[in-house]
Amino acid sequence: MKKILKWTGILFLLLTVFSFCIPKGGPDWFHIRPKYLSDDSYNSYEIVVDFSKPSCEDRLFIYDLNLEADLVYSGVVLHGCGGNSTPSKPEFSNEIGSNCSSLGKYSLEGIVKMKNGMEAIKLKGWSDTNSNAEARGIYIHPSILATILPFNLPGMNFPLTKASEGCFAVSYHTYEAIKYYMKLNNSTSNKTILYAYY
Repeated sequence: MKKILKWTGILFLLLTVFSFCIPKGGPDWFHIRPKYLSDDSYNSYEIVVDFSKPSCEDRLFIYDLNLEADLVYSGVVLHGCGGNSTPSKPEFSNEIGSNCSSLGKYSLEGIVKMKNGMEAIKLKGWSDTNSNAEARGIYIHPSILATILPFNLPGMNFPLTKASEGCFAVSYHTYEAIKYYMKLNNSTSNKTILYAYY
């Protein structure tokens, strides 16, 4: 019995590592960027969030543009609980107090402390659809809810909770990955760009 438990634990650990470390297929960066990002400049690393995918699947994707837009990381991200959002279908809003996610182009402005003392990455919105991001306090921050899922569950969704009131709530592993690539961009004096679409 002990051997079975031991090998089950090892298999679970390997599957968890595999799930976190291997990026899942994301959208074609060359198709997404011209459609949503009009300027010709770009950073070494950029982030795309596809809110049309189920929330228990990877829908945050980091691309390395030094390697011809190779996908280097993917992870889950929760959507806001406001408006008429459901676990399977987010509602989007730029309104202060809406608690909804917002679409559009963001820049990652640096690491800050939220009111609850938790570390987060501040976002600035550059689109009409997310221009209130700073006033709303929209961040990328880690969430226990996004962290407890060790593998993707295709077609499934997280329950809708206050884990995200419009913020990009991600797993602790994803948060650390975003920080890592953000710092690589900052070393070249470029801010990391995130684009969210549906």
